[in-house]
This record gives sequence, C-alpha cells and structure tokens, in this order.
Amino acid sequence: MINSDIYRLVTLDDGKADADAILQVFSDMASGRLSNDLRFLNYYHEVPVSYGATIQSVDGGNVEFLMHEHQGIVIKHDRHTLVKSAHFPKELAVHAYAAYTNMQKKTAILHNFSYAQVRAERREAVRVAVNQPLPVTFSFDGGTLSGLVKDISGTGISVLSPDLLAIDGNQSGRLSFTLVATAILVPGTFVRSLKGSDDCQVFVFRMEPDRRTDAIIGQFSYQRQIEILKELKDGVTLADAAFSQATR
Repeated sequence: MINSDIYRLVTLDDGKADADAILQVFSDMASGRLSNDLRFLNYYHEVPVSYGATIQSVDGGNVEFLMHEHQGIVIKHDRHTLVKSAHFPKELAVHAYAAYTNMQKKTAILHNFSYAQVRAERREAVRVAVNQPLPVTFSFDGGTLSGLVKDISGTGISVLSPDLLAIDGNQSGRLSFTLVATAILVPGTFVRSLKGSDDCQVFVFRMEPDRRTDAIIGQFSYQRQIEILKELKDGVTLADAAFSQATR
C-alpha cells in the first residue's frame, strides 16, 4: 500500500522507461561501472531504518540484494522498501516491492521499480508511533475533536479519530493529552486529514510546545526508539531461532 505521508511515486518518462533506467543503474553497479552507494530506507513505527545494501545479481526485472538483518525484518514486514543512491536523478529515491526475503542469508529480491519522492525526510523531527491507547483532545472555537494519538514528534502529532468534523486549514486550538504520566496542554494547529482505517480519519496537527513539554516529548520519543530497536533485534533473534529449529 502506498503511504502518501512517507513517499510519493514519481513518473519521469513512463513506467517502463523509468524501470529500465533504474535497472540499468543496478546493472552498472553490479558490473562495477558505477560505485555502490546504495542504502535501503523503511519507516518502522515511524522511525527511519536505513542501512547499506549491495547487489548480488540482476536477472531481468529482479534484483537480488545483500542487506542488513534489521532492514530485512522491516522489509519482510512491509513487503517493500525505498532505495537511495546519488546515481538516481533529481534527488529521487526508488520504490520497490519485495518478491522474496531470506533472513538467514540476509538477502532480498526486489522488483517493480519506480521513482519516489521521500516526503518523510522533510520532517522537522523524528516521529514515533504510539504503542498503547493514548487519548487526546483538540479543542477549538468550532468544537472538540477526540481520538487516540497515532504518532508524535517534537513538532507534530497525528490523531486517529472517528469524529466527522469539518476543520478549516490552519485552525488553531489546544491539544490535551497525557505523556510520561504528565498532563500536557499545548497549542496546536490543524494541518490536514488523511484516510485512516476502521472508519476513522487521521488528523495531523502542528504543535508549539514550551521547553517543559518539548523535554517530555523528547523523553518519550527516545524511549520509544529504544523499544523499536529492541523489537528489531528480537525479531532477528526469533528468525535465527526458527531457522535453527527447522534445520535440526
């Protein structure tokens, strides 16, 4: 599924011509005509996961890569990745779907290549997904919107809500929620809404935290990043254990 908040697909010529140009770059890297500077990029619980990758082989429209084990966990989960290289035009990345992943060999076969603009790289601060129900309320002159925090950073917050309120762009108000056992009331401005799931919408707000609130959000964000990294490491351990059990 295309996540418009993280990346946007871009067509330069047409789908086939773009894919052929991308595959030519990979072929030139595999043969040594171009230097390898590839990095994969995924967003796991909104936290960027990016490691270097090398090409093992190019076979038609399929390219086999050697990757970092943490990246492999996320690619297996997302079934796609973004590929970064200075050899791609106009500072674009490449989006690709994963046809096959092998955690033990740390390899992935990618296909269906297209150019992509990575919108998430424009974020002002690292965003983290919330892993437990966290009620939040946005109060403004036109009413009140209630929901659950989907993700948060030092400058913004996304709220998952079933409320069908019409909020004007740049509508200002107050966001109220509890974080790290601390009640927070912070000025917020509505930015946009996105389609969510289960008949809910995602409402995105820009926040203007004071020094105290910024420190609390920073503490929460740091702890979540540690938890997410541990989850990736645990995923590698479980995959290795499953492989060992299967080969006994």
